[in-house]
Amino acid sequence: MLGVILKKELKAFFTNKGNLVFMFLLPILLISIFSFALGDYVKAEYGTFENGKMLYYNDNASSEMSEKFALISEKINSATGVTFEQVADIQSAKEQVESSEAYGLITVTNSGFDYFRSEFNEPEGGRTVRGLFTQMAAGSISSTENQNIQHITLKADKPDAKKYYTFSGLAFSILFMGLLVGYSVYDEKAYGTITRIRLSRTGSGVMMFSKILTGVICGCVQIVSAFVFSSLVLGVEWGGKTVWIFLLLLMLVLYSAVFGAVIGMLSKNKSMCQSAVLMVSMLCGYLGGSVTPLYLLENMPVLNIIIKLSPLYHLNRAVTALSNNILDKNTLYTVLVLTGLSAFMLILFTLTRSKPTHGKGAAV
Repeated sequence: MLGVILKKELKAFFTNKGNLVFMFLLPILLISIFSFALGDYVKAEYGTFENGKMLYYNDNASSEMSEKFALISEKINSATGVTFEQVADIQSAKEQVESSEAYGLITVTNSGFDYFRSEFNEPEGGRTVRGLFTQMAAGSISSTENQNIQHITLKADKPDAKKYYTFSGLAFSILFMGLLVGYSVYDEKAYGTITRIRLSRTGSGVMMFSKILTGVICGCVQIVSAFVFSSLVLGVEWGGKTVWIFLLLLMLVLYSAVFGAVIGMLSKNKSMCQSAVLMVSMLCGYLGGSVTPLYLLENMPVLNIIIKLSPLYHLNRAVTALSNNILDKNTLYTVLVLTGLSAFMLILFTLTRSKPTHGKGAAV
């Protein structure tokens, strides 16, 4: 029976031209628009040390502090390639830092070091250098410590705009798949199909499962179309951890489909269904770095905490690392978050099945 219902659902979905446009073109459009329109927000040197520069100002520092700074800067330069440039005007140097022309400004004094960085535009490479400098300034400098610096230095390239928005734009488009599932579930409820199925031997669970599975299948098509487009047209390399990337995206597809089914079941009218899915999808997308790059969001006070509520935040961090062949804790966090959300929505979905539904025209 499941095969028959699933076949009907897939046939209905693929015969709808609007669904086909949504499935094939939406991820491609989002990737293309974001890549070219927002390219200035994502620069290839973010997350790397390419062309990295630190500024420093000597404020009548003692010979001891000057020598310590020289030793620290030499070791960081050796480990990362970041250059240190002395300045004579502090204000001008701070403006360079705020405009992301330099990672930061270090003022060397008799008592220690003052580190100035941008609150909003500090790149990943700058954050890493700041951590290294703070670590070395607080302790002794030895050859052993230099080996540790070499070990923790971020060596992977952070994606440029095309690569970044290939993944974040695709994830954003996947969230909207929930809207199609939600519409489909609501239509069945509004026209009394669910009530009739509950009275039959089939059971509403089989029908709902087929709709979720249809959404998952269509989401898989979105992923494949984005993969082909980004690889052949944009020349984006997905890296050696592509299987993991596909797995995380599939988990996002499942969450989106289940979420849409639950909203469709709970909504009193189609407008409510649309508003709920769109609102959640837009918030998750914006907070998760699908529009504004994560490095900017992570450097905004308060917002850098709120963004962690979005599943796309964890997904985009994990995929960014995976595309650079790095399998780290971000992947585990993403698996846990998406699994938890999907399980929660499935439980809620199960509970909604017991709610009474009305016949045709009862909820319009």
